[in-house]
Amino acid sequence: MDPDDRVISRLYEKTSRAENVYESIKSAIISGYWKPGHRINDKELAEQLGVSRVSAREALSKLVENRIIERVQWKGYFVRNFTWQELESIIDVRMVLEELAMRKVMKKFTPRLAEKLDNAIRESEKDLQSGDFKSFMKTDFAFHDIIYQASGNTWVPHIINNSKILIDVLRYMDKAEKYTEEGRISIIEHKSILEKMNEGKEEEAVKLLKEQIERHKKRVYSTFIKKKKEKS
Repeated sequence: MDPDDRVISRLYEKTSRAENVYESIKSAIISGYWKPGHRINDKELAEQLGVSRVSAREALSKLVENRIIERVQWKGYFVRNFTWQELESIIDVRMVLEELAMRKVMKKFTPRLAEKLDNAIRESEKDLQSGDFKSFMKTDFAFHDIIYQASGNTWVPHIINNSKILIDVLRYMDKAEKYTEEGRISIIEHKSILEKMNEGKEEEAVKLLKEQIERHKKRVYSTFIKKKKEKS
């Protein structure tokens, strides 16, 4: 193997390890395994995942950049305690981006796109019926992701993806306690939105989309207040 190839190979392996650690930490935070205020020991984390301490710290540093984790000098890494203002802000940004994406999509809506959205709804229904919460969270969001990707505005999915871990935390807060009930509501909402899209009714589709996110915000706020009271 060429020396340069070995360097690239080692760099790829190092990056892959850090990414795997990042995904593991992210999943643990989203699922509620590590809650706000919880300390994450990088040495113990490395041992648990069978990676180097350097890989663990790289992954944690990436989460610090994404403002999910904070590093306190002399004390280590902690899952951040979010304020309601922060949570509300990310939901408001998502609403603006979703409306933008929807309006772009409605200008070039096709039967093929309608089919993709319908398939996403069907997949989320299957996951809900099977009780696979983790898979449902992915297929449920796929409906929105398809709209982002189809908008033609590359910044929409880019910004959403950069905020995805916090969005997922919010969605988990929203659906975890009443998973089946909230899941059914989400599917009904997606079907209603798609119906208006198929009918070419842009304003009504946008209205339903914004109403869905607004209801999501209210449920997250209710959960946030509830958890805050439990701590006090």
